[in-house]
Amino acid sequence: MSAISRFVLLPTSGLTADEPNNSSATETFLTTMGAPGARRMPATASHAAHFKVLDSIQSNGAKLVAMSNVAVMQLKREQPGLRVVPEVYYPSMRAPRPRILTGLQAFSARATLAQPRIKVVLQGSGKPLRSVEVIAFSDYEAGKGAQGSTNARGEVELELPRSVRVLQRVYVYPSHSAWPVLLKDWSLHEGVIELPEINLGFTDSRTKAYPKRALPDGAGVTVGVIDTGIGPHTGLVVSGGMNAVTGEDPTDWSDADIHGTHVAGIIAGQCGGFLGVSPGVSLRAYRVFGKNAQGASSFAIAKAIDRAVADGCDLLNLSLGGGPSDQTTSEAIKAARAKGVVCVIAAGNDGGAVAWPARHPLSLSVSALGFKGLWPAGAMQAQTVQPPMGKEHSFIADFSNTGPEIDVAGPGVGVISCIPHDRFGVMDGTSMACPAVTGAVARRLAADAKTLALPRDGERSDAVIRLALQAARDMDLPPFAQGAGLAQ
Repeated sequence: MSAISRFVLLPTSGLTADEPNNSSATETFLTTMGAPGARRMPATASHAAHFKVLDSIQSNGAKLVAMSNVAVMQLKREQPGLRVVPEVYYPSMRAPRPRILTGLQAFSARATLAQPRIKVVLQGSGKPLRSVEVIAFSDYEAGKGAQGSTNARGEVELELPRSVRVLQRVYVYPSHSAWPVLLKDWSLHEGVIELPEINLGFTDSRTKAYPKRALPDGAGVTVGVIDTGIGPHTGLVVSGGMNAVTGEDPTDWSDADIHGTHVAGIIAGQCGGFLGVSPGVSLRAYRVFGKNAQGASSFAIAKAIDRAVADGCDLLNLSLGGGPSDQTTSEAIKAARAKGVVCVIAAGNDGGAVAWPARHPLSLSVSALGFKGLWPAGAMQAQTVQPPMGKEHSFIADFSNTGPEIDVAGPGVGVISCIPHDRFGVMDGTSMACPAVTGAVARRLAADAKTLALPRDGERSDAVIRLALQAARDMDLPPFAQGAGLAQ
């Protein structure tokens, strides 16, 4: 029996069958397959194609189905106008973390193991920090080490050989309240690691890039965040949205992680001493990452884009990507662009070529820029600096993907923003640069009444892109790295 996989059924052209170049047979088929459930295709062959409809984008649009490869072949024969493409998954675009070798095979089989205990606290107060990821290397080049997360007492036990007394490198990543740090040649006898506390008045790279911000900035513009969800956080006002994850509650767009809330805060946060780049925008949440999921489905992304366009969004922030080009997301980006909606997409964080879907020719692709020294002493962000240096000690982060597809750069190193349950955290990545750019473009669009009032079509999208590129500030960095420059 053939294994069952998940596929997306697309019409010959576009995301929905009512677009030109689609046959009436294709439209009829997709429309009749609108409701979830098992299906059996009529066929002249002895075995008809069986499949299950899991989800749908509009009644006559793309379908998510479960079926075997044999059934795919039969369905193509029955419906030659269909495109049957695999469902793919995309991770979020936060900066990568170092990896140790899996398990203990890196150490000698004769090594006697110990479990040294490390405590992580807030600098000054000594308050223990929970859920801090600690990645410790006894031999960094060989990948030897151990990792774990702190408990409620701020403690973590690492399984290491008893012979290890000094750790070559210790990477410490708090989820909130403190800055991440890197310790080198750290003695296990010290036992306690102190992390610098987050101060909302600190000038991070986002504040440096956009020093003048006010509550009305971005008013009149609607921004959709396609991510892990948003909130709860009192500094974020979400005007609506949906959960596009198949099988989950469509009304639950709360954050399944912390990533989407951080992204949303960069755009529109407004809490105490913290202001996003465009706090006046109407913010909408579209969750595409399932609970405990490692990636976002291409179908969920397309479904979210389709819904966001229908909801009247002007800009869509996608801090996700990676992997091969995908027809499902491509059709959704093209459909959005044709209806006046621009997708702002993170370029990726593996220091290589621009990732998909940021390399889509109709996206606004964003690289990550930093400003040297805008972090506390010992903070992890010092490791991201690489030449050449541009204006105001700016640089393109070592993790940022670059290439001819880059349109603009945004601040993505050491960015403070919102974390669920009214907390704040620091993150790095093109994931952070992307919403900074989205906020900057929203502010620029809000101030341009003529462009904002244009009919929602491709010309409007072109005008928004033109605004973004013409306003960008040249930071004297390579064009393939910064594009037109720092978005303003």
